[in-house]
Amino acid sequence: MWSFERISASERSGILSVLVAVPFFSLTGLFGKFIPLSPLLIVQWRTIFAFVTLLLVLLIFRKKILFSNYRQCLWLILSGSILGLHWLAFFKSIQLSTVAIGLLSFAIYPLFTTIFEPIFFKESFRLKNIFSTLIVIFGLVLIVTSKSDGNEIIIGSVLKGVLLGITAGMGFAILTLLNRLYVRNQSPLVLTLWQNGFAALILLPWSIFESSKISGKDWGLLFLLGVVCTVGGHTLLINGLRHVRAQLASVIIAGMEPVVAILFAILLLGEIPSLRTILGGILILGTTIFITTKPS
Repeated sequence: MWSFERISASERSGILSVLVAVPFFSLTGLFGKFIPLSPLLIVQWRTIFAFVTLLLVLLIFRKKILFSNYRQCLWLILSGSILGLHWLAFFKSIQLSTVAIGLLSFAIYPLFTTIFEPIFFKESFRLKNIFSTLIVIFGLVLIVTSKSDGNEIIIGSVLKGVLLGITAGMGFAILTLLNRLYVRNQSPLVLTLWQNGFAALILLPWSIFESSKISGKDWGLLFLLGVVCTVGGHTLLINGLRHVRAQLASVIIAGMEPVVAILFAILLLGEIPSLRTILGGILILGTTIFITTKPS
């Protein structure tokens, strides 16, 4: 088990950066309910606002924004594609179900991080992951079979929401590991800039065929989502990954984000999780925290 007494000053700084990022991520899920647009349009405008904001900031401060080589460009295209797909699955999950179901399903991503990290960084693999996976699956079954979460939701929609939440979690785990591979010698702002830029560019051929009226209120919410939550949250997270392992960053976010987001959903949306959803969430969060903090 890690503790603040045992870690260096740089690791403390990294953990603090990740902790500050949590409220930004926690608010993100609520925009899927607040904004009456398709997930494709939400993600499209989110990435555009984030890209434009970061571009202006970097140009004003005369920071370098161009690629070093073609390999860097290819890496950013790949990570931007994963980012866009992750967000599509995330918002669709919440729209089909609830904020609680979407966030708790997404919260298994530290499990994916723990499984994939030895592959990316040749670190030791933990055999207890198999047992932990079974517990997480049981927690997901409890969520899928929950009948009500503050409103009438059919089981089929809950199942789709859970599957999409899991997909979003796997995408975020892969993106986190890719960022850890590349972040040490790169500016977090530049990485966030081009990941959002390529995500917006890749989604554009599909989003231009989406027709929807966007009100002034919706534009304001999209701006907050793209600038405050996206630029703020992801810049803080990537900065934190300079100093902490992806597993630790994952467990901090996974342990706190669903709880904070569910509280916001109760207060602002009136979405009260069912008992089965709460029990399933406890199993998922407890297991993911255990496997990513307990030494092998």
